[in-house]
Amino acid sequence: MPTYDIIDTHYIESTPDKVWAELVSELNGGGRWWTPKNTFKAGARPPQELLGETEVTVHAKGVDQGGPKFKFIARTTSVDPGRRIAADYVSGSFLGSCEFFVEPAAGNRTKLSMHFNAAPQGFMKVISKLSDVGQQHSEGAQGAFTRLNALLSGKTATSGSLDSTVRTSDGAEIAVTVATPAGPSLGTVVLSHGWAAGREAWAGVRRRLLNAGHTVVSYDHRGHGASTLGSAPITVERLGLDLADVLAAVDVRDAVLAGHSGGGFAAQWYVTNRAAEAGVRVKALALFATAAHDQDAPDSEISLMGNPVFSWALRRAPLGRKMLGSTLGPEPLPSVSETNRAMFAAIDRKTRAAFFAAGRGMDFRAALAAVTVPTVVLAGDADTVIKPELGAAVADALPNARFESVPRCGHMLPLEAPERLTQVILELAG
Repeated sequence: MPTYDIIDTHYIESTPDKVWAELVSELNGGGRWWTPKNTFKAGARPPQELLGETEVTVHAKGVDQGGPKFKFIARTTSVDPGRRIAADYVSGSFLGSCEFFVEPAAGNRTKLSMHFNAAPQGFMKVISKLSDVGQQHSEGAQGAFTRLNALLSGKTATSGSLDSTVRTSDGAEIAVTVATPAGPSLGTVVLSHGWAAGREAWAGVRRRLLNAGHTVVSYDHRGHGASTLGSAPITVERLGLDLADVLAAVDVRDAVLAGHSGGGFAAQWYVTNRAAEAGVRVKALALFATAAHDQDAPDSEISLMGNPVFSWALRRAPLGRKMLGSTLGPEPLPSVSETNRAMFAAIDRKTRAAFFAAGRGMDFRAALAAVTVPTVVLAGDADTVIKPELGAAVADALPNARFESVPRCGHMLPLEAPERLTQVILELAG
């Protein structure tokens, strides 16, 4: 049974006292901005008082739209008036806790955050096995915060994205998306995906970063997604050069550079081989399920990646999900398994084989000693693709890095643990 640990943050264009007043009003049943998904009913003692209780109802299809409803009781455990409310979920569809934080931010704005840490109960357990309840919760909270911002600011801000193509020296066309938040940007994050995936692997992370007020640059590696292959052989160096081209084309400055798996190889090549340039463009590194060495894939693995029968099997959804099961942790959500399979199957088999061979002979450990930017390295404790100890070796090679293990996750951390990855990136972004 999953336990969700999610922090959703939004910047409201209003003062903390007004945001606090609206939060208290909504938890008492105001119904002004959290509907249509959630409604609240206060008990005899209001939620802004210690031991106050609130009945929360989640309307799966929206208020008055039919469909199932899920109820649970929140009992207030701590209050710092104007700044924080904490509560325990004591009965119903969730057991756990939540906290709301109201903090002043630059530009006469307010940082509003909700920390949801709870496990589903009853029929919600069944729902959680069929869909990503954590993502749905986050989308509901962010939708509510967006409506609150519109209510208090008197305007409706919308995020946006711009798709473009970066042409490399060997003729590859790299598809790039620059997504911008609804309000002023708090900084830039660049996302580099792993082999046999695509920029959409970052969808959950990208959405959370945008909601937290950051500009997000993501791109498809050559031969992946909407990017073409080019004429040069597939090497880690070539992929590092592609990353350099993307950063230059967008003119990224002081960004957090995040790389997953092979995307982490490209990031390490860039910061060790383009040090002066990286000093301007990258202020921190987030490296997920990656390695700095020991990526000498055997001939049998390369042959499998290019095998037409293997590719045929990947395109058969149930069979493909089963074949890739070892790339995920125990009990992945069905949506995670299918997204993983679909991305893997979409890559041309010869391209896939070339990418998996690209790591042969790679060893960044000595060069990483000169990379001083703050870095966090994460690895799933159930990763069988790149062993967690190889991630720990990356952190050991860097002078300003720490390593953390992500429990019950495999190799596909952007799909399996988007909340944790987002937390790490936001921490590095400051």
